[in-house]
Amino acid sequence: MILIVDDENAVRLSISLALSRAGYACECASTEAEAMDHVRDEALQLVVLDMNLTLTTTGQQGLEMLRKIKILRPEVPVIMLTAWGTIPLAVQSMSLGAEDFLTKPWSNADLLAKVRKFLSRHEAEAVEESAPTLDEIERDAVIKALRACDGNLSNTARRLGITRQALYRRMEKYGL
Repeated sequence: MILIVDDENAVRLSISLALSRAGYACECASTEAEAMDHVRDEALQLVVLDMNLTLTTTGQQGLEMLRKIKILRPEVPVIMLTAWGTIPLAVQSMSLGAEDFLTKPWSNADLLAKVRKFLSRHEAEAVEESAPTLDEIERDAVIKALRACDGNLSNTARRLGITRQALYRRMEKYGL
């Protein structure tokens, strides 16, 4: 789910429509309180965050929300959005953990390209984190073989296709 946070209904609707047409599930929030409720949702994959949710144009409210989002969900990519974009503001938001910075008016094609890029990278990182290491796979294989052979080391080594000495080394390595 992609969270769109902006005080302007037209902006929320426009971004939501573009993302929905591209097949993404979206939720919208117009206030910081609404946004922070959505940030706690496990399904959250990305945030498009306006820098100014009130009449001010400093961007400080967006930066403060970015800080809070990154504390609660550091793995979630955030794209900052503002009509008052400056280079120092972009640099500051990137240094606080934003993935990118868009100015209003934005290009839907550009927004979709950024969303695709960040979500595909986020998914790749999640797969990488969940993949077991070679050592974990080997340890599990040794444990399964030991159980299948009722702890008989000769049969376990034969089952694994290794020597007893190699089995001893692996058992020592994995604390078995």
